[in-house]
Amino acid sequence: MGFLLCGIVPAMNTVIEWFGLAASVIVAISLMMKNLVRLRLVNLVGSAAFALYGLLIHAWPVFLLNTFIVLVNGFYLWTMKQDSQRPETFELLELSPKDPYVEHFVDFYREDIRKFFPSFTGIPTDDPEVRLCFILRQTVPVSLVVYKKNASGEVTILLDYAVPAYRDLKNARFFFEQALRRIAEGASVVHATAEVPVHGAYLRKIGFAPVDSDEATQRYTKKL
Repeated sequence: MGFLLCGIVPAMNTVIEWFGLAASVIVAISLMMKNLVRLRLVNLVGSAAFALYGLLIHAWPVFLLNTFIVLVNGFYLWTMKQDSQRPETFELLELSPKDPYVEHFVDFYREDIRKFFPSFTGIPTDDPEVRLCFILRQTVPVSLVVYKKNASGEVTILLDYAVPAYRDLKNARFFFEQALRRIAEGASVVHATAEVPVHGAYLRKIGFAPVDSDEATQRYTKKL
């Protein structure tokens, strides 16, 4: 019996150590997430696992600290849920492409913008047909849309970018289903181009249909 226990105890210790390591990895992964809800949720799972690890090895400071982190994450997830259930206010802020804030915004997010628009080099400032607006969500600028409207009533989207924390499609639905009808009065068709698959998937989710493509891009349209 003693020999058997001598074999079981080290094996159990090894399992517990691997469990603690897995908990640490989950916490580390959570810290790399840009979406705050996912960060909190995954961090809660990792902290709960790490608290259990502390309990199993009788490391009470580890157990108490991670239990506290679980409670903090739970509290913030609850407040985020409450906030998400409140009616949100969406507004448009139309600016000139030459506005200093536009330049600052684009410079700040340039690298992230190029993940979705690889050929993006900047907003045209010498084309009088180019229009630009920010989508404000609770007065916070969360999306930038740059577009052109031609004489036949067709709109071409040049840039449609949402900041990482607000990529839940609500901004896009507000713009394409409500705001665009007003600011581009008379427009009947919207054109957009996807250079990367993830942007094409986004366009399909908000009602665009693919029409044609070439080696580098896929073109989409949406009727208003």
